[in-house]
Amino acid sequence: MKRRLWIVGVLVLGVYLLATSIVPVKETEIAVVMQFGKPVRTIREAGLAVKPPAPIQTRMILDKRLQMLIMEPAEFVTRDRRNLVVAAFAAWRISDPGAFLESVRDRETAQIRLRDLVNASIGAAIGNFPLNDIFAVGDPAQGVGRIFQGVTDQANAMALREFGIEVIAVRPSRFGFPRQNLRAIYQRMISEQERVAKQYRAEGKEAAANIRSGTERETRELLARAYRESQIVKGKGDAEAAKIYADAFNADADYYKLTRTLDAYEKILGEETTLILSSDSPIFEYLLTPPQPVAAP
Repeated sequence: MKRRLWIVGVLVLGVYLLATSIVPVKETEIAVVMQFGKPVRTIREAGLAVKPPAPIQTRMILDKRLQMLIMEPAEFVTRDRRNLVVAAFAAWRISDPGAFLESVRDRETAQIRLRDLVNASIGAAIGNFPLNDIFAVGDPAQGVGRIFQGVTDQANAMALREFGIEVIAVRPSRFGFPRQNLRAIYQRMISEQERVAKQYRAEGKEAAANIRSGTERETRELLARAYRESQIVKGKGDAEAAKIYADAFNADADYYKLTRTLDAYEKILGEETTLILSSDSPIFEYLLTPPQPVAAP
């Protein structure tokens, strides 16, 4: 009976020693071998590893995958004393498991410590720039991308040294302004838009005045040119008419005199016209004098 108990005890002890001596490591894990609470060995490759049995050495399994830290919006002050609310996130992973276990021990504590470190880095970076430079687009030495690259480098250096954590990237997810400052910001935006609108209206009025003055000048020039041409045509017509009259008069003076007199009758005599003139007046020559016979050629 005692022999069976010894055999069972030896088997149990053997199973225990075997179970605590073999360390299975997954592809997504890092195994840290601890001896009396201190890390003595790090296993990064996936597979089975062997160590002295517990309690001489124990194991601690850590996640080596990329972790995401989502930070709550926090208020920061720019160099020109403008309050800015920034929400950001950080991608990180364990780089030095020994330092990680000695400083923070677990993922939850690491998240808390890393959040404080990243927020401090963001506040220091934003405090070095005025608001306009933070949102600058054309200058590659400024802008959000450049600022948060500096935040990433600073946070990574401190996290590696203090926590054994590698910070891959820190990026903003949202920018905003404190609620109490929104009214003043909107008012400045309205004032700026009104200034731009006034400038556009003034430029439009100036352009309209230039167009009107140019049009009026062109109109006067066209009218003057048309009047000059009309006077030239009229003068040529008067000259041509005078020439025709002169030619007609020279061709038959009596006939020309008759037609001109008849035209005068038509203009001055009507149904109710009364004239008191001497009968010797030349105008009545054709009315009172019978026509003379024309000699045959």
